[in-house]
Amino acid sequence: MKKWFFLFVVSTYSLFLYANEPKKDIYSGGMLFYQPGYTVAHNPHQEITGLSNSIGGILRFYFWDYFTCGIYGGSQKTHYNTLNSTNSYMNLGYGGVFAGGVLKTGKFRFVLSLFAGKGAITNLHIESENQSILQNAFLYKYGVFVFSPIFSTDYMLTSKISLTTQVICLTTQIPDEKHFINPTFQIGILFNR
Repeated sequence: MKKWFFLFVVSTYSLFLYANEPKKDIYSGGMLFYQPGYTVAHNPHQEITGLSNSIGGILRFYFWDYFTCGIYGGSQKTHYNTLNSTNSYMNLGYGGVFAGGVLKTGKFRFVLSLFAGKGAITNLHIESENQSILQNAFLYKYGVFVFSPIFSTDYMLTSKISLTTQVICLTTQIPDEKHFINPTFQIGILFNR
């Protein structure tokens, strides 16, 4: 009988200790739905600058107390004007992996990481058009490697849902030694476990 009582006390004490431990993050992921940015790029015809809009997502896995890695991707689209058209655009679709550090304090989680992945740039450059008919246009497609730092701040709305803000600067090199740079501010919702 004493053995059973002793096992009961030890088991109850162990469960009590485990229940009071703060839960460690396993993963978080979700949609980055509002992403205004600014693009600086070139094509064979002109320098391209302008505001970009995009959509994307992120999935983070947490290891130990201060390390994260995962997958990240999205699509950035920039419309720009040429001499005789307002319908030209440059689009960067990208996806890859990232790794970095995490600091969690109270309801906030801060993440600083580096992203590397593959992507594709599609550039429709319209020199002239007549209403909806293209008269002189060029379509360029490039496969690229994309790099970016990622700085994220997550605010825990509940233990399962957090609001995230991120600052990134997508960087790649397109043919002829031209650079594509796109600093972007991102807002999204993450689901946590």
